[in-house]
Amino acid sequence: FWKMQVQWGFWRKAVRLGFEESVYSTLHLLDPEEQRETYDELVWESGHAVFEIGYWFLDGDGAARVDETEVTCPTLGVGGGKDRMVPPSVVRRVARKYDHVATYKEYPSHAHWIIEEPGWEVVAGDLVAWLEGLRGAAT
Repeated sequence: FWKMQVQWGFWRKAVRLGFEESVYSTLHLLDPEEQRETYDELVWESGHAVFEIGYWFLDGDGAARVDETEVTCPTLGVGGGKDRMVPPSVVRRVARKYDHVATYKEYPSHAHWIIEEPGWEVVAGDLVAWLEGLRGAAT
């Protein structure tokens, strides 16, 4: 995100990672053709939202602040062992913050674009099983 962040006023406009940055940070486990196809489908992001998440300590409004005691619904944290954008250590730490409602699942051979990476079907199956377990627990 460095190229984006050094542009003064990025928080006031739509932003988008370049192709090479996207491949490095997010799409590196896809084959080159899929990288290009996926990148071409990505849309611009809110620079303001990027600021609120990445520079939460400067955001006087506290838009990214969450009181974990107020979260009462089941949550699933999914970490990819090869994720360069949100390392699994960060996802584990967030899951621990919500340990009263959270389940954590890590996939060592996956990265950030887990929904399209080779082997995504295993992750989807685990997600369905987790959801079905919630349904079973509610009845």
